[in-house]
Amino acid sequence: MRILKLTFFYLMIMLLAMALSLAGVRMSVALGIFAFIVVAVIYRHVHILYRTNNMQQVDKFVKNQKKQPFFAYVYAIAHSTKAEQLQVLDEVIVKIKQPAIKNNYLFNKAILEQDITAAKEAAEKIQKEPLTSYALCYIAALEGRTTDMRSEKLTQHWMQPAIEAVFAHQMKDETAFDRFTKESIDAARGIQKYSLIHSFKQMKNEVKKS
Repeated sequence: MRILKLTFFYLMIMLLAMALSLAGVRMSVALGIFAFIVVAVIYRHVHILYRTNNMQQVDKFVKNQKKQPFFAYVYAIAHSTKAEQLQVLDEVIVKIKQPAIKNNYLFNKAILEQDITAAKEAAEKIQKEPLTSYALCYIAALEGRTTDMRSEKLTQHWMQPAIEAVFAHQMKDETAFDRFTKESIDAARGIQKYSLIHSFKQMKNEVKKS
């Protein structure tokens, strides 16, 4: 369906370029308009994925793309129960071929299942920074190893405060948890901000239930 939509979109753009040419517009100008529209569409997608703070835009985009493995899991974080998230992860893990990405999903699954042993095994196999260091620091935070939960390899600005929030969650320190979740979310953009918002929301709900 996605390929069909893309084919239809580019066909319409090409027909527009041809129509402009037939109307007397120079082919170079028509092609320039075509290129501009394509770049504008690509820029919009990149902006939503990596730069925007508009979470309604991200939610709509993720919903429309949820048949793709990556977006299926992100959508599940925002709209599904833990059991449903685990089911989605199982489906995604089967489809993903890249070892680093597959092991990162295996790590996420182990964390959801509260299986620290499996989480450690997956983290060691990721072998891609800063994902490996983030996973190892996450585990250290869960285990209360404060020295090991901090690393200069956490190069994304949202990462270290996210780890601090995990530790605060373990310590049931709601004030610190709120402070670090805000710091992490404020540092993120696009789909990463969206994922953090909903992940932290689930963690906060767990604290309320306990």
